[in-house]
Amino acid sequence: MNEQLKTEFAKFSKMTQSQKIIWLSKLLFIASMFARDTYQVGTVQVEKPDELRKYNELLHRIASFQLEIAVGKDERKPDKQFFLMLADLIDEIGINTFTLLDAIDKLKE
Repeated sequence: MNEQLKTEFAKFSKMTQSQKIIWLSKLLFIASMFARDTYQVGTVQVEKPDELRKYNELLHRIASFQLEIAVGKDERKPDKQFFLMLADLIDEIGINTFTLLDAIDKLKE
C-alpha cells in the first residue's frame, strides 16, 4: 500500500459507520466514472474488455464491503484488509492513487 493510501486508511479507520458508507459511496461513484474509459467513445462497444472486467471486480468488492458496514456485520473484513485489496486492484488496473483520492475529496456530501 502506497503512502497516499496509508494516509487515507488512517483517516478511514477513525470514521463513523455513516462516514465510512459515504466515503465508500464516493469511491464507487469515482471508480465507475473511471471505468467509462473502457468504452469506445460515442458507442456502446467495449474497447478494453479486460480492464472493464477488473473495474467490475473492484466495484463488486467495494460494494460488498460497504454493505457489510451498512448492515453492521460483526464478522466483516477488517478495514486494513479492504485497503490492501483496494491497493492491489487499483495498481492492477493502473489507477493513479492521487487522482482517485483527489476526486473523492472533491465530491460534495
